[in-house]
Amino acid sequence: MPRLILVLLAATMLPLGAIVWPGGMARAANVEFTEEFLNDPEVVAAGRKIFRAQCGRCHGLRAYPGKGPVLKPKKYKPAFVYKRVTKGFRGMPAWKKFYDKEQRMSVTAYIMSKDFKN
Repeated sequence: MPRLILVLLAATMLPLGAIVWPGGMARAANVEFTEEFLNDPEVVAAGRKIFRAQCGRCHGLRAYPGKGPVLKPKKYKPAFVYKRVTKGFRGMPAWKKFYDKEQRMSVTAYIMSKDFKN
């Protein structure tokens, strides 16, 4: 019985957490990734250039290891990658102040592409 009470209490607290902590449940931005955008060779090339110049320092280029974790794009959705690039996560900095929306979207397209090597 106490376990059920804890589960119910936790379930009622989730929506409250989004209200109490601003941005707790907010999205990075309303972005839409179409197949056309994700497969555009120019977009992927622009994302590759940024990744190699910046992201590869921690995530590694071609051969891991890097300081950051190995990226597993087959397990990700584009919106998830974009949010992490935009807002950061744990030790990874947010790149919103350094790269505009289109650049962050192109990095996402590269990571999600078949050309991505980490």
